[in-house]
Amino acid sequence: MPTKRTFRNFRPGDLSGLERALNEMSAAGWQPVKPGRLIQTYRQEPGAYVHRFGYCAHRPGSADEITWLAAQERAGWEPAVREKGWILFRKPAEAAAPDDTLAGHRETVETLFKAKIARLDSLRRILLLLGTLILLAGYFTSLLPVMYASGLPLLGVAWATYRIKYLEEGPHK
Repeated sequence: MPTKRTFRNFRPGDLSGLERALNEMSAAGWQPVKPGRLIQTYRQEPGAYVHRFGYCAHRPGSADEITWLAAQERAGWEPAVREKGWILFRKPAEAAAPDDTLAGHRETVETLFKAKIARLDSLRRILLLLGTLILLAGYFTSLLPVMYASGLPLLGVAWATYRIKYLEEGPHK
């Protein structure tokens, strides 16, 4: 079967945007094989589906995972693609409402994102402290290269702040 690869960047946490893109491709007859944030791979297959992302933090094959998957299947969703805890569910387009969601909607994703946000916030605090210390050291020693070196940790702070912003906004869109 023919395959198609697209290169489209979705912001961190923008699951709704990625789901919309997958739904559009599915309506055109292309079903996702690898739905990544940057590179998406599709296979041409019949049918049109509505897609939703879920995250299962439980160990594969555990009773908690089986219970969570059973709740999704009772709601009419079937797993299409699985990777590292992330599961892309699909439901035939004619059987799904436009605002149809998974059982528990984005609760598991929000839990995952909260843990990532906490780690990024710790990193941001450490980099702010490091940047301040380097800046002060450059000031007291009157060495411009040392002062300019404080820009590297501050770039790390900007990157962490960017990630935190989009991870906080993502599940609510």
